Amino acid sequence: MSRPRKGSDLIFFGAERWAALERLGTLKRSIKPNGAVWVVWPKDRRELTGNDVREAALAHGLVDVKVVAFSATHSGLKLVIPVARRKPV
Repeated sequence: MSRPRKGSDLIFFGAERWAALERLGTLKRSIKPNGAVWVVWPKDRRELTGNDVREAALAHGLVDVKVVAFSATHSGLKLVIPVARRKPV
């Protein structure tokens, strides 16, 4: 897995298990204040659900603003830093 670039506009992050979501803190520090992290995970699996991603996002100071059917087999959530918590660029 490659390291995210500091100051990224967007980061796409694939996760298959809850433990992978621990990286959200690092990913949050890598995006611009108005950037986003898209978390993509396999649909219909018990190991990880959309609610798990939302819970982990909140724990790392991120909120979800969009959900997508990324493909026939994967879902995605767009996570951002809440506007009130964004530091000026």
